[in-house]
Amino acid sequence: MKWWLGNSISICYYISLFQGLSLSVYTSVAFVGAMLTGDIERIDTFIVENLLYLLLIILIFFIAINFKKLKRASFTPFLLIQMFSLIIAGPLLQSNKLITLGLGLLIGVSGLLGIILGLLPQNRNKFM
Repeated sequence: MKWWLGNSISICYYISLFQGLSLSVYTSVAFVGAMLTGDIERIDTFIVENLLYLLLIILIFFIAINFKKLKRASFTPFLLIQMFSLIIAGPLLQSNKLITLGLGLLIGVSGLLGIILGLLPQNRNKFM
């Protein structure tokens, strides 16, 4: 238990990296799938959607790096990312496919662990 508490900031950092990489993989698969199938309804919407995903990926990595450096401005965005991961995990957990269910479980557990470790009193005090 002491190891978890002592390394909780590093664990939160790795959770954010995992979430950023997960979003990168999802975006890449969706982009390549749309390009291969030609299933693009409007090209301008497709471009803007992928640019927004890219911006979100960059922001997640930026927040993760600054969270590890104990920058005060990264504390609240980190917790928001964790809450969004719980929201994203909800529909994934309702799927009938085993891989989608497993990914939803992994994303949900990582978000819940990030919230718990981020809100530990000793971690909150490091950012104040």
